Amino acid sequence: MAKTATKKTEVVAIKKPWAIRVLFTLFFISGFNALLYQVAWQRMLGLFSGSDVRSVTVVIASYLLGLGLGNLLSSRISDRLNNRQCVRIYGCCNLGIAVFAICSRFLFYDLLFLRLQYLAQSPVVMLGIVFVSLLIPTTMMGLSLPLLSKAVSRSAENAASRIGWLYGINTLGSGVGTLVSGWYIVGTLGYAGTVYLGSFFSACVGLVALIISRNFARHKASFPQDNTFANSLPHTTSNSLQQWYLLVFLSGFAAISWEIIWFRVLDIALQSNAYTYAHLLAFILVSNGLGSLLGAKVNQYIRQPKKVFLLIQGMVAVYSAIAIWIIATYWQNNPDLRSDIGFIDLDNINFSLIFKYLIVPSVMMILPNLLLGFYFPIVQKAVQKDQHSIGKRVGSILVANILGNTVGSLVTGLVLLDRWGTSGSIKLLCGFGLGFLLLIYPRSLKAKLNIALTVVSVMLVLAFPSNSQLWAALQAVHPDAYFTVAEDSTSVAAIAESEGQGVLLASGQVQAHFPYMHLHGLLGTIPALLHPNPTDIMIIGLGSGGTPHTLGVNPVTERVKVVELLGAELTVLNEYAQTPIGKPLKHLLQDPRYEIVVGDGRRELVLAQEKFDIIEADAIQPWRSRAGMLYSQEFFQEVRNKLKPEGFFAQWNVGAGTRKTMLSVFPFVTNVKLTEDLSILFGSDRPIDFERTRLLTRLDLPQVQDFLDKAEIKLSRIRDDIRTAQVTMYSQAKDSKPSKINTDLLPRGEYYLNNSK
Repeated sequence: MAKTATKKTEVVAIKKPWAIRVLFTLFFISGFNALLYQVAWQRMLGLFSGSDVRSVTVVIASYLLGLGLGNLLSSRISDRLNNRQCVRIYGCCNLGIAVFAICSRFLFYDLLFLRLQYLAQSPVVMLGIVFVSLLIPTTMMGLSLPLLSKAVSRSAENAASRIGWLYGINTLGSGVGTLVSGWYIVGTLGYAGTVYLGSFFSACVGLVALIISRNFARHKASFPQDNTFANSLPHTTSNSLQQWYLLVFLSGFAAISWEIIWFRVLDIALQSNAYTYAHLLAFILVSNGLGSLLGAKVNQYIRQPKKVFLLIQGMVAVYSAIAIWIIATYWQNNPDLRSDIGFIDLDNINFSLIFKYLIVPSVMMILPNLLLGFYFPIVQKAVQKDQHSIGKRVGSILVANILGNTVGSLVTGLVLLDRWGTSGSIKLLCGFGLGFLLLIYPRSLKAKLNIALTVVSVMLVLAFPSNSQLWAALQAVHPDAYFTVAEDSTSVAAIAESEGQGVLLASGQVQAHFPYMHLHGLLGTIPALLHPNPTDIMIIGLGSGGTPHTLGVNPVTERVKVVELLGAELTVLNEYAQTPIGKPLKHLLQDPRYEIVVGDGRRELVLAQEKFDIIEADAIQPWRSRAGMLYSQEFFQEVRNKLKPEGFFAQWNVGAGTRKTMLSVFPFVTNVKLTEDLSILFGSDRPIDFERTRLLTRLDLPQVQDFLDKAEIKLSRIRDDIRTAQVTMYSQAKDSKPSKINTDLLPRGEYYLNNSK
């Protein structure tokens, strides 16, 4: 009888069944757009807030807070609306998102970054500005699920499954969106083009939703008085609802914390590039979406939702910790996996690439995210007992989950990793999972699975490898080799020794060797001695210390400002300075002329009040994630603005794209090829004459020789390279301004797979 009545109610509420299928398709596209926007907006706002991990965490937390606010508002209004109104508001929200997307380039880039970047100096002010700037679109995104849940679920009996399908399809769309945008759309269209494309999709979704809304009833459905369904389930009291909100909050905290850890571990293992973040995020979202669809399919067979929920939390913690431990062990026993430098060559797809980008992420992330998606419709089954509050309850559960995500991202990203490192954070999360499992015991003392998970959780808390052991394994360092590691909220940095040589590993990437590499000695010494009077110098990138150290070789230099994004590097360099091989670092770290700042180099340059004789970027390879911020036309223009009249910019020549981009800004660019592996680009408002005689004469100064001797740089090799250097001079007047350059909003070098021609 109840089923028949429910079916009649749905027929009245939804006039044509095909409208539901169209609505589900639109919600898939909404999910696609949401992540397309997130990828683009995160980069645009990153220019304003900085590219360090702390700033990225703030942007993500702000995005989540906006979604949470939207869900909160929707939970308050959705149950007062009829089906047609819910669908129409959803359509209007998408039209509003489309309008905002069109304006977002001006707001995030032209206004915040180009004109108001000084506001980002205060973390609190920055958080407030980022949150407010994202508030409109994220709130409208957050309104969607409670509204559509109410529109397609006018009875509590079918609500959990319908909501699970909606959530799963939307999340699946998000996964596809991040995959397609990360690998193709952003690199092909640029960030501004990406949001304009998204605005087109959002407008289409909004218009179609308004059109099909007429197929949904405009009067409130009259519900049957049969209480068979409600009476067949445990009564949901206000107190039990509050318990569910708390449990979902804690689950959201743990889920985002594991996500942060997965990304940190895989960032080290894969030596990530511009494509890695979106690629890995797709694994999480697709798995989560499929898990929700599976949960919606089987939730009718679940009789104890809370027990299933608690078991899932324990299983996620146990599995995640074990998977990371196994992968780290495998990495340590197979050091050949670190043979590349993170560069993807589509013409040479081998097992190593497939293993890193498909097998490892699958093993680490698919199962736990399937489980995390699976429990969402299960929770809905536990709380959806009143057909008059469907929207309110789904919205409130989402708010609890998003608040947990937000708090977890801030606490784990900014506090736990900083104080306890990845290993300590994993142990804490295993303890967290253990707490969930212990809540089951009053209900099920004899459950074998629960007992086994509890025992394993305790063992993981006690026996999981230390931070040093974990990172040594993940960076394929032999257990008996010298290894020191430092980790904070910004990064992981380590130094390992092998055969009398040290190597600096920053976020899993080989940055440099000890003693200082010859090329780093050239990168510092040549610019410092080429300039006639370099009193004030700024360099972006500390690395092993070789380049900034030798930049101070000129006796007239009074100040060298060094800006390093990864704070952990400074910690390991200070420690390594006490060793025989790292001895030159002592002279760098004790020299009063050096000011070492941990922060975003570009932001420090923009905010600098003074000008410099030499500005140098000892930057990373251009295909690395966020490298485009230091290879763009706009960056070079900012450099030019901060140079003194006789000043110049020095940059490792990493390819034709960098040279062309510099030439689009500096009237004169000189390329000096010093060795087979090293060329230096000099950009200036005046021609730069590579005067070999003057350089060689300055190398003969006693102060210069003594300085280089303490840095353990071989003077004879520098002399030889100066004598044989090949010099090529470019100018805008002679060579004209080039096209297809790197810009902030289209970093062609970073997205090299999309711009190979």
